[in-house]
Amino acid sequence: MKALRFTSPGAASRFGLKGRGAAIWLAAHALPVPEAPNTWAGAGPADDAGILVARLGAAEFFLEEAAAGSALRGIDPGSTPPGSGVYPVLREDAAYSLSGQGASDVLAQVCNVNFADLNLDPHPVIMTSMIGVSVLVIPQDSGSERIYRIWCDPTFGTYLGESLRMVVSECGGNNMGVSA
Repeated sequence: MKALRFTSPGAASRFGLKGRGAAIWLAAHALPVPEAPNTWAGAGPADDAGILVARLGAAEFFLEEAAAGSALRGIDPGSTPPGSGVYPVLREDAAYSLSGQGASDVLAQVCNVNFADLNLDPHPVIMTSMIGVSVLVIPQDSGSERIYRIWCDPTFGTYLGESLRMVVSECGGNNMGVSA
C-alpha cells in the first residue's frame, strides 16, 4: 500500500445532464450509462483520458474527463443544444483525490460514512457531508489501493481543501498540488 496522499487534480472537463432524455443522450454519444442511481461507470483511477459518468438520480448525471482527454469538450451540451428532454447542468466543482495507507482513517475523522467497509463492486457514488460541506465521493480501487475522488461546490473548495490538507498532514501524509 502506498503512502497517504491528498491531491488536487489538474483541470478536467466536467458537466452535468438531467432530464428524461439524459440517459438516451449519453448512449447516443457512446458514453457509459450507469444502471442505477448513486453508481458510476467508465473511467477508473488509472485511466488518464477516460470519461467517468456518475448517475446521481433516476435522470441526473455528472460527467468528468481527465485532464489528458478531450472528448467531452466536443459534446458539451452547454455549447451544443442537447435536444428534447435533456438539460445541461453547470458543474464547476472543486475536485480532490485522497489515497494511500491511512485514507480511510482521514475520512473517519471528517465524515460519518464508513468508507473502509464499503463494498466497491457496485461502483457506489456517495453524497454526504464532509467537515460540514456537501460532497460527492467516488471510491475506486486501483488494484493496489483505494482512491477517493471528492467533489464539492467551488465556493467551499478552499475551505474543504485546507481542512483536509491539515488532517492529512496530521496523519503523516503528503499534500501534492494542494495549497496551504
